[in-house]
Formats: sequence, C-alpha cells, structure tokens
Amino acid sequence: MYTGYHRKAIVWILFAAVLLGCGGGGGGDVVSNEQSSTPTISQKLSPTWSLQRATPPQLGSTQVDVDAILNHIFEDQAVQSATLLKEGYIIGERFSSGISADSLGTSWSMAKSLYAAAIGVAIADDWVLSLDQPASDFLTEWIGTNKEAITIRNILEMRAGFPDDSTIYFADDHTQFALNLEKTTAAGTDFIYSNPTSQLFEPLLLRATGLDAHSFLRQKILRPIGIDTNLIGMWSDRTGGNPITYFGLDMRPSDFARFGLLFARDGEWEGQQIVARDYVTSSLQAQSAFYGFQWWVLNDSYFGKKTPITVAAALGWDGQKIYVWADQDIVLVVQTKYQHNPNQGYTLSDTNFPDTCSVRNSCPGASGAEEPSYNEFALMPLLERLADELLGS
Repeated sequence: MYTGYHRKAIVWILFAAVLLGCGGGGGGDVVSNEQSSTPTISQKLSPTWSLQRATPPQLGSTQVDVDAILNHIFEDQAVQSATLLKEGYIIGERFSSGISADSLGTSWSMAKSLYAAAIGVAIADDWVLSLDQPASDFLTEWIGTNKEAITIRNILEMRAGFPDDSTIYFADDHTQFALNLEKTTAAGTDFIYSNPTSQLFEPLLLRATGLDAHSFLRQKILRPIGIDTNLIGMWSDRTGGNPITYFGLDMRPSDFARFGLLFARDGEWEGQQIVARDYVTSSLQAQSAFYGFQWWVLNDSYFGKKTPITVAAALGWDGQKIYVWADQDIVLVVQTKYQHNPNQGYTLSDTNFPDTCSVRNSCPGASGAEEPSYNEFALMPLLERLADELLGS
C-alpha cells in the first residue's frame, strides 16, 4: 500500500511534463518570503529526506497558511520553537527570543514514541520474537506472578494493567520501581496511560539485545536518520545507571522532526527500512480509542467531537509535540521553553531535571495561573488547509 508520500511522488512524476509548462514566481527564505494566497505549481519540489528549507509555494502551499499555523502555536507564550515539514522540507519555523535551530528542547513523554520504535527494531532484528511474546521471557521477576502473561503488545498499547504511579519520578531506581509495580486491571483490557509501563522498555531492550536503551536507540534509529548523537542529551534515573525510557531526550527541533518524518514515511529513510513498515502502521493507528503503540491518535474520540483530520502525535508534558500526518507527508514539531545547562549532565536529581515547568508555571508548588497552551483542536483545520494543493492532495 502506498503512503501519502509515495502517492505524491508518483503523481508529480506523472504530471512533470505539464508542470514544467506552468509559470510561477519566487520567494525568499522561510522568515522573509512574500505572502502568497496561491501556490505556484511550477516550483513544486520532489519529496526529500534532507530537511532543506523551502518556500511554501514550492510545496504547493501558501505562506499565509504556514503563518496561520505558526501564529496559532505562538499564542502559547511558553512555546520555544515550532518547525513545520512538508514532504521532507522545512517550510516554516519560528523561535522565541534567544533560541535558534541549534537550541535543545526536551521531550518529556515524546520519548515514549522513540523507545517504542526501538522495541519495533528489536522485533525486526529477532531479539524479540513477536508483539505477543510474554514480557516475562525477559522480565523474569514476573515468572510465577500475575504479571507473567503480560505481552510486549500489552505494554506498547498501555494495556498491561499498571496504573500511572507518578511517584516513579522520585524513585532512585526507576526500572526497579516499574518492575515491582502491582497491576490494577487485567492485562489486555483497559487503556491506562502509565509512565512506569513505558519504563519497562529499559529492561526489555537491555535484556533482549545486550545493549542499554540509550545505546540501542542511538545505533539503530538516531544515527541512521542523520541525528548527531554527540549533540543530544539522554537522561538516566537517580542511580545514574538506568536510561529513562518514559521521558528524557534532549534534541534540536530538526532532530525530533527527523523522527517524525521517519514515521510519516513508513519507517523508511533514504531507501533503508529503519523500523518495519507494519510496525509503524500499527503504532500510528488506534489500538484502543485513541492510542497506538506509544503514539496518541488525534481522532474524534481523542477530541470528543468531530475533527476534520486525524493525525498521530507524540506528546510530552508542558506542550512537547511531534505531529505526524502521514497521508499528507506533514510533520510539525513544537517545543516549550527549556532551562537546562548541558554541563549539569543528564542524571536526574531534585536540582537537575528537564525544566520546562518554570516558564509554563506548572512546577509543583507554583503559585498563580499556569501559562495556557494553544487550542490543539483548532490546529487541525489549519493543518488541513496547508495540505490543499492545486491538483489536489
């Protein structure tokens, strides 16, 4: 089955002769190019993995539509950056004062989607037999308990039966906390968003592959899609020994955008299948009402009302977002203002943590109103408009 990316590539090959005969105007860079209400078809570029900057008309959209998205996002005064990709090109980006494309932002729970992708690679590489393999084959502490039959699939779908016990954040050993947590519902039934459930990726990856979760993610996903892992931060728990897999990746907006593009393109990167196609498809589809494999599905059930489009999203606390609209080959990354000096290192403590809450005014014990985020539902029709092209999407 062709994705939106593949369909568009074929369409533009078929229409190339016609398009070369059409006239069109130019434009400057993303920041200063002239606004146009009509896309210029003759400039339509072929899809890429490059993340080069291009003007919206070169991708069949308009600067007006791009500005509408960025303006809407920056209604949130806590936003640090927004990066918009269409067909592999950056067609819109904006940064708060003092921030650039090289500034790190943090993931919070967006990391769940990345480490879940690592599980998919471990399955494809035969370190894990299948989605339905009992996790207790690796988490041997569970053998002989009521957790023995929990499957890898149950964990990915947030249906392992564990509650969201937020005190895991304050535990010294996050992995031991997750392994010891007691079930509250039967596995495979209720969807329960649970940070300890996602921390189970840490021992699963280590025990299945022999590589710690950070190393496996770097080697199997981040480097192959062009992320310089010398420029990122990967958080560990308070012991300093266990990678945190339910949050804790610091990267540039373009790095998160690369991961989004990987999933928009069925797990493929420049001809190489990084994550299995069927695994990506299942990840981005609702396995319960609005959740896939550690991805949210922003559908009617998620919003509680009819939405004009359905996109998948990796979502993190305080407003970290990777939106993926695979059918239209559109990726949007949003990060909120981040305070952390890399010289502090990436071992979690009471004084060293991914601080997005100070600007959001959401830190524990904060007084006064929390800085509100933009209306996510109102973003959907803005993205829909962006996808409109003269020949149709």
